[in-house]
Amino acid sequence: MKKDIATEADVKLLVDSFYAQVMKDDVIGFIFKDVAKISMDTHMPIMCKFWGTILLDTNDYQGNPMTKHFDLNKKTALLPEHFVRWKALWFKTLEDLFEGERANEAKTRAKTIAYLMESKMNQM
Repeated sequence: MKKDIATEADVKLLVDSFYAQVMKDDVIGFIFKDVAKISMDTHMPIMCKFWGTILLDTNDYQGNPMTKHFDLNKKTALLPEHFVRWKALWFKTLEDLFEGERANEAKTRAKTIAYLMESKMNQM
């Protein structure tokens, strides 16, 4: 039986494992590597704080992810298939590593985030 997400170390494992998949993905990897040109050293701690705030109520994340994604959408269109792939990779990573209430919450939140982002990107 897998454990649930319970600690910041669990969040880090989830985020690191997810981004390892994203960076080599043939559908969305280019967005992160070539368009956003994210620095893993800079981006990963931010993502851990983001998901830690959502899943563990750490309140460490300070930022506006919508602004970053609006800027990214200006460089390359964030299409429905990109959001579908992002969710699929997130769900697979979660299912490979965890199960339980917080793991389910991570799926629910990802669905909501993807829906909101996709909706807002399509309004531009």
